[in-house]
Amino acid sequence: MTIVGSPPGRAPDPAAPLPRPVVLGIAGAASIVAVIVLAIAIRTSPFPDLDEARQDTKASAESGATASAPSDDDEDEPRAQAPAGNSRELRARLSKEVRAGKVKDATATLESLVAADPRSPEDADVRSDLLELASKAAYLGGPEADKLFEIFGSKMGTRGPDVLYALVTSKGGSKAADRAIELLKQDAVRSRATPATRIAFDLWAAKSCPDKAALLDRARDEGDGRALGWVMLMGRTCKMSKDPKLKETLDALKSR
Repeated sequence: MTIVGSPPGRAPDPAAPLPRPVVLGIAGAASIVAVIVLAIAIRTSPFPDLDEARQDTKASAESGATASAPSDDDEDEPRAQAPAGNSRELRARLSKEVRAGKVKDATATLESLVAADPRSPEDADVRSDLLELASKAAYLGGPEADKLFEIFGSKMGTRGPDVLYALVTSKGGSKAADRAIELLKQDAVRSRATPATRIAFDLWAAKSCPDKAALLDRARDEGDGRALGWVMLMGRTCKMSKDPKLKETLDALKSR
């Protein structure tokens, strides 16, 4: 085989330049090696600490974005409504459920209503709904009635005993009235009642004329229109219309 560029029969000169095709082949191979080395260098960063810091920064940014964006749970949570609007909605719902005889639903609505608007039982329409609800619940009995009367006795402040007293005087002889009487005799419930409610109930509960007369001082000092009615009745039934203390009590109650 004759090497290109070398005369026949002579050994190649080691100092002679390589033929052009050989040089180009070596250069191409060197370029391929260089590309492979560069690719490895790029894949393996010479600054791992910097890369780690960069990753931490990226993770923090993503975490912050996630925290600031509303989650599905946040969207599912009910938004607070204006108390007045919420109260009107709950009052309407309570009335509808009471008329439909849905004791369980109405009891749950009542609990929400007194939490949103504690003074709502003072409204005449709401009070009427509560008396009807109590009558239906007590007639049916069971855990729903227990739940409702628990609300009256412990979760409505002074207004609960007021409702119980109204049951005693307006639903006399009913199961609802009987349950109300038992609750109003309990110290825990009486302690939540106003003095005016306590003396009104005590005047109602007193059986004998001497027992009723013994309550006149409290009626004079603590009573309201409810006590006034009982004292007026006492004057007739106990023949005390001319009693000075009873007259004094009546004058004090009428002046309020």
